[in-house]
Amino acid sequence: MQYCPKCKINIRGHKTCCPLCQGQLQGEPEKNPFPVLAKPKVSNLTFFRICTFILILLELSLLLVRYFAGPQAWSTLLGLSAVIAWADLWIASYFRNNIMKMIVVQLYLLMLITLFFDWNTGMHGWSVAWVIPSLFLSIAITTVIIGKNKRLPLETYVMYLFWNVVFSFLQLIAVRLDRNPFPAPAVVSTFLLLVLGAAVVVFRFRALKNAAGKWFSL
Repeated sequence: MQYCPKCKINIRGHKTCCPLCQGQLQGEPEKNPFPVLAKPKVSNLTFFRICTFILILLELSLLLVRYFAGPQAWSTLLGLSAVIAWADLWIASYFRNNIMKMIVVQLYLLMLITLFFDWNTGMHGWSVAWVIPSLFLSIAITTVIIGKNKRLPLETYVMYLFWNVVFSFLQLIAVRLDRNPFPAPAVVSTFLLLVLGAAVVVFRFRALKNAAGKWFSL
């Protein structure tokens, strides 16, 4: 530790002179108590740009293949898989500081993906009959588990539950249009989420009101 004979005080750290009198110090300076962290070789933004460029290059290459060889099922599947992987990477990168929002958005993306595949394979209804109802319930369960595990106040995640209840009614459109070959899971999941929404409104209305005020800047 360094010492100033004029001020008669000990100086911590590594100083070239006394911070009070600017006089010369005696003794050996201390080593830096904080470790020096190495900077990452590639930043998150640079990594995302590289992935975006690779995606564009892949899609252009697949267009070239289709031009010379005609439409190929494997090329369409590969191109769609690359877009899905890029979207998932973007979500994980954008919401990396909010794991709850990241998981919820990814589950909604999974709904759209399953609906897209079902629609492009003849719309057999497996997405709206089984997958989407299960995902709506999974979003509610995951939101509550993460909120309780991290001991978050209800106001921070009650709007996720609210919008999940609202969006769950979209399942009834497929039931109404006879696009759902087995509507029971969709009806049951909508009913359970409606019960959850009613419980929040009745028992935790203040938390919902405060969260809605922040959400809509009321």
